[in-house]
Order: sequence, then structure tokens, then C-alpha cells
Amino acid sequence: MNGPTKATQDPTPFEKVVEFIDERVGLKTIQAKMLNEPVPGGSRWAYAFGSCLLFIFILQAVTGILLMFYYVPSTDHAYASTQYIIHEVDYGWFLLSYHFWGSSAMVVMAFAHMSQVFLWGAYKKPRELIWLVGLVLFGLVMGFGFTGYLLPWDQRAYWATVVGVEIMDKTPIAGDFLARFLKGGPTPGQMTLSRFFVIHVMVLPAALAGLAGLHIFLFRKAGPSGPFRGTPEEIKAKTDYFFPRQIWKDIVAMATVFLIVCSLAFIEPVVLLEKATPDPGDYHPEPEWYFLFLFQLLRLKIFGGQFGQFLGAIAIPGAFMALLAALPFIDKDPEKNIFKRPVALISWIVVMTGILIFTVSAIINREFLD
Repeated sequence: MNGPTKATQDPTPFEKVVEFIDERVGLKTIQAKMLNEPVPGGSRWAYAFGSCLLFIFILQAVTGILLMFYYVPSTDHAYASTQYIIHEVDYGWFLLSYHFWGSSAMVVMAFAHMSQVFLWGAYKKPRELIWLVGLVLFGLVMGFGFTGYLLPWDQRAYWATVVGVEIMDKTPIAGDFLARFLKGGPTPGQMTLSRFFVIHVMVLPAALAGLAGLHIFLFRKAGPSGPFRGTPEEIKAKTDYFFPRQIWKDIVAMATVFLIVCSLAFIEPVVLLEKATPDPGDYHPEPEWYFLFLFQLLRLKIFGGQFGQFLGAIAIPGAFMALLAALPFIDKDPEKNIFKRPVALISWIVVMTGILIFTVSAIINREFLD
């Protein structure tokens, strides 16, 4: 009987590299830890929200880096370089449009994920830190949208930033300093663009990457939160492993998000308005759509005057975020079934309905003005 051939005995160069790295890093151990993680109660499509958020962020980073090869962050060249990306760079219009719609997709997915965690009661013990880190991550996602909106340096970007900075200026104590720091002068200009660019491409990505890693670590430590139905024995009997069922659901969900964002980029590509000027002309300043509800709220008569603007722009949103941060420490009830938590369910419906009504009202008002 012939023994094994030399080809089967000697590892390939690739296998040697993998073995070399595995000896020093422990790739096989990490792989086993990641793929063999138990999923109590079985895999769920609802568990894909977090993976989709991470996927969107990675593609936003990739498309952002590609755009930076052509973008010039100066008031003299930002608008022209963005136009160059759209009209001269091969598939530049698609890259920019994908990045634009990807930011909206990230906001939508963050809203959906936060709602899911709230409705499932997944913020309760022992997941308080996961919830708190998630709130900070949500704030960073909104920060990405706010800082990135200025970079094309057209009228829409310029005046949306003016509106946003004016709202920030109403914050007591630190508001005036933050507004002056971001503007870098009496009106938005080169210093404003430079600071927004640095925050958008360096500060926020570094913060989000670090906190996302912490968020995943804490989640892996605590494990999935449900919702679980049945006795502990039934839940244990339905336990899956992350690979292959859950990872398959994650891949399908990420592919769906990718196709939706690509479709939006093709159907509604980015079109710039005129270059930014301190004179709005016929343009009616307003922020991006995910800030429209707050913008419309501030138009109500009860929020007129300096105190009213502070109340609507800072005090109410700040109190709401403080309440969300305190929620795990206030809500001690171990019950997680949303249908047995009527106050939580009604509160979520009221908040989401209010945001929807104010957003739609702002859009209708814009169409009327146009």
C-alpha cells in the first residue's frame, strides 16, 4: 500500500502563514469562540440589527476613504471637488450617493435597533452598560450625519449647519463655547469646514470604532436577551449556535440593506445646489430629514422667544436622553414581554408617532414653501 504523497504531507504557503499567525494570535480559538457561541431560543432575524449597523459603518468608512482621495476640505475647493467627484471621477456619483444614503440607513437602523432593545426590555440587569454604551453610539451616529452634511459646501449644507449650530448655541454654559468653536468665526467659513471635516473623518470614527468594540464585548459577555418564550428547558432545547443559522440570517439582512442603499443611490443620486454663500436667497434653511422633527417642533408658538427655543431645542431632548440613560436603574421589573409592560409600549408609540407627525409636517411645509 502506497503511503501519502509529498504533496499531501507538505503544507501550502498559505497554510504555513495561517499556522504562523495562529501560533501567535490564536486564530482558531477566536474563530471557535465567535462561531460556536450559543444562541438561546434559536437564531432570529431580529438579532441581525446590530450586524447590519456594523456592516453599514464599515461601508461608510470604505466609501468615505475613497471620497477623500478627491475631496479638498477648503471653502475654495470643497464645492468644486465634490462636483468633480460627481461628474468626472469614474462612478464617483455612485460613491458619493451611496455614502449619502448610507448615513440615512445608519440612522434608520440605529432607531430600529434602539427601539428593539427598548421593547424587548434588553436594557435591564445585567445589560445596563450595553444600553448606556448604545446610547452614546446613537449620539455618535447622529453626529456623523450633522458633521458630514456640511462637507459638500453647497447652500443646503451651509444653511443646515447654520440651523444646527444655532440650536447648539442655546445649550446653557457650554453652548456658546461649542457654537463659537465649531464656527471658528462670526459666520461659517474655512475654520468651520476644517473642524467639521476633522470631527467627521477622525474623531467620530475613532470614537465609534472603540465604543462599538466595547458594545460587542459587553453583548458577548451578557448574551442575547430574547424575547424568549417557553420554559427554560424548552428554550435550552431550541438553542442554536451562531454558525451557521444566525450568521446566514445576518448575511441575508446585510445584503438586503446593501441592495436598498445601492438602489437609492441609483434612483436618487446626490445633486448639489449652488455653492454656499452667507445669503440664503430663495433657499429656505432646514436640517437633514432625521433632525426635521426637532426643527418643526421649534416652530410651535409655545417655543417662541429665547427661553422657548432653549426649552424645545435643549431642555426637552436633554431630559428625554437623561431618562433613557436612567431607565435601566429606574425599571427594576424583571418582566420583558412588551405586552405585559403597557406603559413602555404606549410610551414608545407616543414618541414614535410624535416624531413621525413632526417630520411629515416639516416635509409638507417645505413643499408648500417651494
